[in-house]
Amino acid sequence: MLVQGFHLTQTDASGLPILEDAYFSFPEGSYTVLLSENVMAATAFLKMLAGEYRPSSGTLRIDHQDPYAFSSSQKRRWLSEVGVVFSDFKLFSDRTVEENIFFTLRAKGFWDEQSLSAVGVLLSKAGLTDKAKLLPEALTEGEKQLVMALRAMIFRPRLLLADDPFQGVEAGSFGILFRFLSELNKTGTTLVLSARQAAFLEEVKKTENNPAIRWTQLENGKVYSLEEKVS
Repeated sequence: MLVQGFHLTQTDASGLPILEDAYFSFPEGSYTVLLSENVMAATAFLKMLAGEYRPSSGTLRIDHQDPYAFSSSQKRRWLSEVGVVFSDFKLFSDRTVEENIFFTLRAKGFWDEQSLSAVGVLLSKAGLTDKAKLLPEALTEGEKQLVMALRAMIFRPRLLLADDPFQGVEAGSFGILFRFLSELNKTGTTLVLSARQAAFLEEVKKTENNPAIRWTQLENGKVYSLEEKVS
C-alpha cells in the first residue's frame, strides 16, 4: 500500500501538537522506520495511519483513498489487509500462544488446516514451538511482544503498522523478529515501524543483510527522511 500525507496537522488527547503541516510519502512495498524519542507522538502517528485517530486537518491517503471517508463495510475490507502491532492490543489471556495467532487468521477469513499448520511453522522458525500450548502469562515480556508481532504478520498484510515492536524483545529474539519483518517486506508488504532512535540503530548495526530501510524522523511536528544509513 502507498501511504501519503499532505499538510497534515494532528494533536494528542491533551491538545499538544504531534504533526504540524507535515508531508510524507511511503511507497508501496517500502520498509520505513520512524525514529522518534517521543513515544506518544509516534504511537498517535501510527494510529492515525491505522484509521483510529482522525487528523485535525490536511489529507491522508492510503492507496489514494481516505480511510476516514470509508463506509463501515469499506473500512472492514480495508482493515482486512492491514496488520497492526500496538502495545494496547494485548494477547488474549485465556488463549494459548497458538490460539492467539490463529485467531487473527480466522478473523481474516482463513479457517483451514493449512492455515493452522502455518502457525506451527511460524512458531518453529521463531523458536517458540515449546510455548505454543502455553497461555501468555507463562511468557516473558519479550516473548509476548514477539507473539504479538507474529500475530500481525501471519496473514501477510499489504500494510503492517508496528509501534516499537522491538521494545522489550530479548537480544536473541531481536534478530528473529527483524528477519521475519524483512522477509515479509520482500513479499510486497509495506512496513511502517516506529522505534526509539538510539537503541534501535545500535541493534540493527549488529544484524546482517539489512533491507533497504527508509530511515525517517518524527520531530517537532514534522516527518522527514534521514540521509544517514546504517552500515
